[in-house]
Amino acid sequence: MRAFSCCLLMLVAAVLNAAETPNFIIIYVDDLGYTQTSVPMMKDRPELAHALHQTPNLEKLASRGMRFSNAYCPSPVCTSSRASIQHGKTTARVGCISIHDVVMNKKQVDLGKNLSLAEMLKQANKGYVTAFFGKGCTPMRWFKDHGYDVTDFNHKHPNGNAHGDWWEPVYKTPIPEDDPKRVFSLAETANEFLQQRGRDGKPFFMMVSHYALHVRNVSLRSTREKYLQLVAHENGLENQLPDISPFDKGADEMPKKLRSLWERANYAAMMENMDTSIGRVLDELKSQGLEDNTYVIFSSDNGGGQSNAPLQGGKAKMWEGGLRVPMIVAGPGIEANSQCDRPVAQWDYLATMHDLAGSTAPLPDDLDGISLRPVLENGNQGVLAKRDTGFVFHFPAHYTVPITAYRKGDYKLMRQLNSGELKLFNVVDDMGERTDLTKEMPEKTAEMIRDLDAYLEKVGAWTMQEVYTARAEELGKWITQDQQKVLDLTQQLNEPDLSGLIREDLNKQLAGVLMRLKHHQSSLAKMNKDRDSKLWF
Repeated sequence: MRAFSCCLLMLVAAVLNAAETPNFIIIYVDDLGYTQTSVPMMKDRPELAHALHQTPNLEKLASRGMRFSNAYCPSPVCTSSRASIQHGKTTARVGCISIHDVVMNKKQVDLGKNLSLAEMLKQANKGYVTAFFGKGCTPMRWFKDHGYDVTDFNHKHPNGNAHGDWWEPVYKTPIPEDDPKRVFSLAETANEFLQQRGRDGKPFFMMVSHYALHVRNVSLRSTREKYLQLVAHENGLENQLPDISPFDKGADEMPKKLRSLWERANYAAMMENMDTSIGRVLDELKSQGLEDNTYVIFSSDNGGGQSNAPLQGGKAKMWEGGLRVPMIVAGPGIEANSQCDRPVAQWDYLATMHDLAGSTAPLPDDLDGISLRPVLENGNQGVLAKRDTGFVFHFPAHYTVPITAYRKGDYKLMRQLNSGELKLFNVVDDMGERTDLTKEMPEKTAEMIRDLDAYLEKVGAWTMQEVYTARAEELGKWITQDQQKVLDLTQQLNEPDLSGLIREDLNKQLAGVLMRLKHHQSSLAKMNKDRDSKLWF
């Protein structure tokens, strides 16, 4: 009897603890632009919602939560954003600045030395169960090594872009046509996790990381049918657009304009399919009785590859279109259909969740994020902690225009890292970044340069020269290896009495190596040319 009483008390204590401890869901989308959903991030500017795309489930989420008009991703590309969000630090501080970060690889930066979102909640000692489903972060590799109890990483390689195009990328096993970009199987996996939490009552953190809307763009045929009709009507076409994808037979015969319109319809359909997937997860959350005690955070890893007007630029660009992203948060104590205009960044999530979870475990002293709890509870009247520097977006990339951007207050400074040229914008009054204020506001420009440079020096951020040098060394090593391989294969081909099959195989190998050598030499020549480029786009 005493044993039964003890078990009952433990069960009651566990239930009470779960009721008091909030749950967290982060829904992270790939390449979703600021104006790509049917939810305007500014309620008084309905034109910021996309005219074609239909995302009714995001509309429902916004109606019961808070939208953010000035939310920023850490980087204009996926890899560095995904590292930053996990660790609560800017990309410059965490040491993962871009895709194929050559300096990070050269210095062998170990991201595992940083505290992750999951590890932070584990340290709270409140019994959190943690899960990660979908696209990961290549430098972080296996997320079970970063505090996640449950993942869907069940292939030979950690989940990356290819897992959105192939069920098993190694063997090119195709994803079924009824599961474009895995949106529906991803929802199913997430819902199984929610059902388990509904049964055991344990507090949880789940990150659902979509492969959509990254290329290759695919959608359900039935959804695409609707948008083909809408796009045809929108463009005054008498007949419906033919449903012929770029990969179908007869695609080459499609006029260029019709191909472009088909892509527009396909993208809109993929957007709706993703929204449907999100709706299924949110419906399951509610059906399990978990909605009232769960914070749901929705956002994107970088700006969209499609138009982000009125913002300039998009994915891989440091203008607002590449960095400002949609963000919606719903949960306990958050006013329904509200809006926050305070600038926030995704590296704030770690400190925010630490605060909302009521954790007393100390946080690392080198975080860049602050808790957003004051604005979640009080909107624009909430008083946020003072930020160390502001919002630093450092992007010394060797494969595109390298720019560092820095937002502080209403202003955003941009520096082209090859030429050193500067631009300054008031992104509150001029979100499209049309009017450069550097000549009009030299003191403000100088102040922001000082603050930015002090931060970059403090965290040891990669310089553009470091990046170019490391990339040249990498390409030089590959070129030397290719040249040696060409010599070895040529020598083998000159040996007498080779069989026809062996000679054919060696010739195939030689052709492959020569193609690779040409590519590496071309990449080196392009990089050397890009080093002198003063372009901003």
